[in-house]
Amino acid sequence: MKSINSFMLVSLLVLGLVLPPVTGASENKEDPVIYDGYFSREENDGKMARLTGKSHYVKFYPGNRVIRLYIPHPYSLTIKPDLMLKVFEKVNSTTTGIAYFQSTFDLLDEKIIAYTDSLKRPGGELMFDCGSSAPCRIFFEDNIMKVIKKGVINDNLIHYEHVMDN
Repeated sequence: MKSINSFMLVSLLVLGLVLPPVTGASENKEDPVIYDGYFSREENDGKMARLTGKSHYVKFYPGNRVIRLYIPHPYSLTIKPDLMLKVFEKVNSTTTGIAYFQSTFDLLDEKIIAYTDSLKRPGGELMFDCGSSAPCRIFFEDNIMKVIKKGVINDNLIHYEHVMDN
């Protein structure tokens, strides 16, 4: 009898570690993410863009969809917000899945990189694949999106400013 109780206890502990916690909210429930406009990485027109050679923009869509654009710098400085939104819409209408494009999308003078993905919600956190060893975690605060990217020694915190529709 004692071995059965021990087995049940160990089984419950293992299941508790493997299964996600049960909560009243659905893990797939969408957060009130700002769908109007898009987010622009801090220093897209400054040091960060010059160092990487690209400016980075992110737009969220209902259904946990996220689109990221990497636009060559300094060409990115010539693109106005209304054109940026048209590019996001063109990319969004191109595919419904996860995809990687390098194109002008018949809207731009230079090729840009577009990456379509979806938000993941493990344990209630918002995450997306950001090309590092672990997914990036996302937090929203006022008109700022904070992205935490896993680093080798320290995590990197990247700020994005919200650019509203006109």
